[in-house]
Amino acid sequence: MKRIAIISPCILPVPAIKGGAVEGMITKIIDDNELYRNYSIDLFAIGSEGECSKNYSCTNVIAVNPSKADDMADRLWDKYNRTFAIVNAGRILDSRILNCFSNRLSEIKGGYDAVIIENMMSTACEIVKFCQGKYDVPIYFHMHNDVDMYRSPDMIRELVRGGVQFIAVSDFIKGQILKQDERAVVSTLYNGLDLSLFNRNDKAEEDKDIISLLYVGRIIPGKGVKELLRSFLLAADNSKDTSGKKLKLDIVGFSGFDRGYEGEVYSLSRNNENISCIKEMPSEELAFFYDKADVVIMPSLVEESFGLVALETMAKGITLITTNSGALPEVVGDGGYIVNKGDNFVNDLSEAIIKVAFDKNLREELSEKAYKRAHSVEDFNIVNYYNNFAKTIDAYPITSEDKISVIVPVYNVADYLDRCVTSILYQTYNNLEIILTDDGSTDNSGKLCDEYALKDNRITIIHQDNKGLSEARNSGLRIASGNYIFFCDSDDYLKINCLEKLMKMMKKDHADIVACGFNTVYDEASSEKVPGIVMNPNPCRWSGRQSVIEMMRNSNVCSVVWNKLYKKELFDGLRFPKGIQNEDEAITYKLLYRAGIVSYMPDALYNYFQRNNSIMHENLEERCGFFLRSSLDRIQFFSDNSESELVQHSRISLLEWIKYSYRNVQDEEKKRYLLGIYKDTINFKNAPSVMGMKKKLALLTWKYIRY
Repeated sequence: MKRIAIISPCILPVPAIKGGAVEGMITKIIDDNELYRNYSIDLFAIGSEGECSKNYSCTNVIAVNPSKADDMADRLWDKYNRTFAIVNAGRILDSRILNCFSNRLSEIKGGYDAVIIENMMSTACEIVKFCQGKYDVPIYFHMHNDVDMYRSPDMIRELVRGGVQFIAVSDFIKGQILKQDERAVVSTLYNGLDLSLFNRNDKAEEDKDIISLLYVGRIIPGKGVKELLRSFLLAADNSKDTSGKKLKLDIVGFSGFDRGYEGEVYSLSRNNENISCIKEMPSEELAFFYDKADVVIMPSLVEESFGLVALETMAKGITLITTNSGALPEVVGDGGYIVNKGDNFVNDLSEAIIKVAFDKNLREELSEKAYKRAHSVEDFNIVNYYNNFAKTIDAYPITSEDKISVIVPVYNVADYLDRCVTSILYQTYNNLEIILTDDGSTDNSGKLCDEYALKDNRITIIHQDNKGLSEARNSGLRIASGNYIFFCDSDDYLKINCLEKLMKMMKKDHADIVACGFNTVYDEASSEKVPGIVMNPNPCRWSGRQSVIEMMRNSNVCSVVWNKLYKKELFDGLRFPKGIQNEDEAITYKLLYRAGIVSYMPDALYNYFQRNNSIMHENLEERCGFFLRSSLDRIQFFSDNSESELVQHSRISLLEWIKYSYRNVQDEEKKRYLLGIYKDTINFKNAPSVMGMKKKLALLTWKYIRY
């Protein structure tokens, strides 16, 4: 049984004994999990542990109860934020939630298979910062509301950088997330209804004197209630001389406490016998108003994230008039009359009321379409919610189509080739295509390749004239039939479970690239005998864009191509540049940049063979020229893509390499050339500041004083 954590908004209790749309969806998950038993759930929620968890065998409710002082402070802070429109709002409660979460992690073995944070983005930011580099767990943020101060653009971008995957309640919310960061990884998980409770009233409509209109919901400005009243009054006035029928409007949802907006609505409806203002009530009492309604009006002006009221109306087979706000057109489809919420909204809504209310055939047509849509879209049925949730967060299954093409460039490595190929053939993951590209070898390597192909039908051989490492890899890419790509240099070799572990993480994290740590091993002639582990010791996840920064700044993602498993589509239209050394430097950043999620596991699964311990310094004068070209190309690439932050990081990377090369090359002419490039690359105007003022000044100083 997989172990997951669900972190509720911690505003209302879960199970949803006090209501709440988000809390209701969480309750559905934990209720259905008792039947399906897919997960052992740790649920972090407001409420008493004993009271909430007594009926659950698969869910452990961990109470997150704020003190009265904390609760009051958060309420005051919320009021302050809303009054002064603070852009990024957090909560004091977030620290208490994080404390409960970290304490629970210290108690359990193996951690979580997934963490899902529900709708409070400041909580998600704290959880991600805590987990990054410590715990091997994919994190999901389930976004039920539109972008606002509690789900701000800055927070969205922060979560994207941290490799968080988003779950949106509609394609509209998905689009809102992608507006803030087009590289976000987002799935849509619709809210749903128990459609078995929504039976259509099939009584034939009779001609009657009164057409009953209904509004149900909160009486707040964004819901368009005042605009509805004005439209209703206009419609009633415009139709009284042309129709013998009378319009009546029930407005249900008054709290009785709001003296502001609610008071204005009362004033507009005062002394009009055809308008009734009714207090909010339990859903079972609302059934009476729905049963007598001919038309339900949902005049929302805010960008609705889903539209549950609209779906409920459609499920009852009641004619619906609504607006083109947010996800409403997406949910309603052809099952309602949609009004543009533009500058002429009151008049347009009035015309819609007249058209729908006084046309019996149109009402029946809309009613039929509404009922059919609500009951035919499978994702609207709450019965499917749990399984859709599971599909969203579970590891993707490994199937027979998940073939890895392992590309091995071969050139004069007869002494090492058997160790390399054998390590691939005996991988615990065996759905492989092994492509050996003999790049014009002059020793016995080509013949050995042919012998391997006779022994295992997974091996394909390419013989070509010597064209260099880049073209050898490109030749392999051209014929690769797998949907995943892995590169292995012909004198290196793999641990037996390398590809299996990379594939499992790829599926678990829904990643596009997975990297692993590696060992540096040496030949007999080397003075270095002890293998060295080259890796960041901590598991990590990033967005593709953030992984480029990690590659350049922290070496958390090495620039080599051979310790990574890639989705093949990342190579569409992209190949290794011909005729250069450091070819990895010219392509890895582009692959990372294209990726949605990049994951890293610290396991040293790849053995990187060096024939002597000075190889990194060999031909430095020649190699630095190739690196300079690749670095300048990288700066231009990110400039062309309007990535100013990545341009700055690329410039820092180039400057640091020049400093390193300048200190290590012996040729004075080469040193002067490097210094010239350095001086041309940096000045007071373009000096990169992304790593702080201290770094900026250090880079500028070296232009004048070498140290």
